[in-house]
Amino acid sequence: MPQIFQMPPQMANLIAAGEVVERPGSVVKELVENAVDAGARHITVEIKHGGVTYLRVTDDGKGILPEDVRTAFLRHATSKVRTERDLEAIGTLGFRGEALAAISSVARVDLFTRTADNTEGVQITIEGGQETGYGETGCPVGTTVVIRDLFFNVPARAKFLKKDVTEGGYVENIVTQIAVSQPQVAFKLIKDGRESFSTPGDGKMLSAIYATGGKDLAGRMLSLLSNQGDIRVSGYVAPPEITRATRAQQNFYINGRWVRSKLLTAALEEAYKGRLMTGRYPVCWLQLNVHPSAVDVNVHPAKLEVKFSREKEVFSAVYHSVVAVLESGDELSRLKNAPQRTAPREDNLTGQQQTLELKPQPQTVPVERQGVTFTHKESFAPTQKAVAQSKAPVYQTGPEKPQEAPVRLVKPELKPLVQPSRPAMPPYTVKPAEKAEEKPAVKLPDLPAKIQEKPAEKPAEAPEKPAEKPAVRVLGEAFHTYLIAEDKDGLWLIDKHAAHEKMLFDKLKQGLGDQASQLLLTPQTVTLSQVEKAACLEHLDLLAKAGFAVEDFGRGALLVREAPMYLAPEDISFVLSDLAGRIQAHRGADNELLEELLKSVACKAAVKAGMVTDTAELQKFAETVLADDTVRNCPHGRPCVTYVSRYQLEKLFKRIV
Repeated sequence: MPQIFQMPPQMANLIAAGEVVERPGSVVKELVENAVDAGARHITVEIKHGGVTYLRVTDDGKGILPEDVRTAFLRHATSKVRTERDLEAIGTLGFRGEALAAISSVARVDLFTRTADNTEGVQITIEGGQETGYGETGCPVGTTVVIRDLFFNVPARAKFLKKDVTEGGYVENIVTQIAVSQPQVAFKLIKDGRESFSTPGDGKMLSAIYATGGKDLAGRMLSLLSNQGDIRVSGYVAPPEITRATRAQQNFYINGRWVRSKLLTAALEEAYKGRLMTGRYPVCWLQLNVHPSAVDVNVHPAKLEVKFSREKEVFSAVYHSVVAVLESGDELSRLKNAPQRTAPREDNLTGQQQTLELKPQPQTVPVERQGVTFTHKESFAPTQKAVAQSKAPVYQTGPEKPQEAPVRLVKPELKPLVQPSRPAMPPYTVKPAEKAEEKPAVKLPDLPAKIQEKPAEKPAEAPEKPAEKPAVRVLGEAFHTYLIAEDKDGLWLIDKHAAHEKMLFDKLKQGLGDQASQLLLTPQTVTLSQVEKAACLEHLDLLAKAGFAVEDFGRGALLVREAPMYLAPEDISFVLSDLAGRIQAHRGADNELLEELLKSVACKAAVKAGMVTDTAELQKFAETVLADDTVRNCPHGRPCVTYVSRYQLEKLFKRIV
């Protein structure tokens, strides 16, 4: 066995840095959390080249005393905890005392700081864990930390860094999360000399969501506020129609700390159960306030994971709070989208009805559910006059002398439901498969112009053999979703959305790398979250292969100049957001990612369930689908075609044993 020896301090620092400093985003997280703990009201983060070559965090907090500056760079140096009892109820974001020591051991660091009681500040420079400069300097109250050349002395770590755009996206995500969790602090992020976003610091979470997630998303969020025992749940959840392809937009905060929690994720998705399609995930920003002693934040080196002492109570609080606000949101949505009511006005004697619209009245609607209380700013309620008029009976009188026209009840005459005899449906023959391929589009037989009591006589010049009919005949459509067709042996049931999606996906895949796109007459602006935007900008080449021509438009916006030919303009925003989520979650090869992008485009471009389709189009569509053996499952694996044989039908109805 090799001899055991104690590692040098520098080697120990490098290994310890691997637990805390993974990438530039990790550095930003530690420095920003320290700034928040120092009572800063304004924090500015500036990065260049993804934060690898240059990173600066400036705050206006309390600053560091001159005699404590050198101590701050020692391992396990902290001002947050003093005794073992302090670890039982941690109320600060940072407490481990390893951030500055770990960062300075793998980068070149300059720190400038000044307290309000001192007229001059202090500057210290450390490179690779070694102090190279120290002295007095002029600087404002607060602390500024400049990081250069991250991992310059650890090539093994540097080679695992991603592209600058990717690393910049991680930094942006970190700053975004902390900005939403600390809305009382004004944040600003500058990337490569250009301001990415800024928050007002007005103490409102929705303002931070608006600044980082975009106005389209922030404007549709549902407010949530509940108290269950000593657990307080607040924040915002999205209505069920706003979803994402991944869980990237599920944001949870415990006592102001951004965390990842399987427990909270499970509670959220259980509340949305039955409201979302399979493979879609809800969006939320939820803040939980619990007693510090009820949560352990010291279970992860980066403090991203926590443990609860009362998991069932936390799960129940989140679940019931979200369910209550979703049910209230559904009720308000029904009132908002309810059909217009009609009622006669008091002076209306002509029989013409006046339309009364339900207008929003500014009021607060308290709703309670198992101790959950939350409010909505608007409710859709009719005025008292509209309610009174809507209860009045609706009647019609003749246009001439309406005041003399008697009102009487007329009993309708009931007639037996007897259908007139129809001409006999001529038999149809099944065309051979090879002929069907030669003439895939077969003209449908002309229907009689008028239904007669007796079948029309055949003209003398009619051929002896009946005209050929298509091999498959469309009988109708159920729920404007499922196409019903028959052949000589049974029935075909076709999900028109799934089948069309598969057909579009196959076409897109055949033209891989050379998609047919349409130049938009007016370029469309799409507002995304900062993280979604960064993901799109990082993979512009893949978006181009999928048919998109996209460019940066600043402040969380993208400018779309070209889009896939199959895609409607109103679907561009949804598809780009969905693509961004898939890009963030994907960890495989680029060709696999491109296939996922094409699936998303095909899904949104396909005809939707519930759309009314012309009969002739249904006939042509059925022939096309059944002629292609590959159209049996959609790109996501759902079946799109099923067959019920004549034998199965006859056995179902006991015609055969």
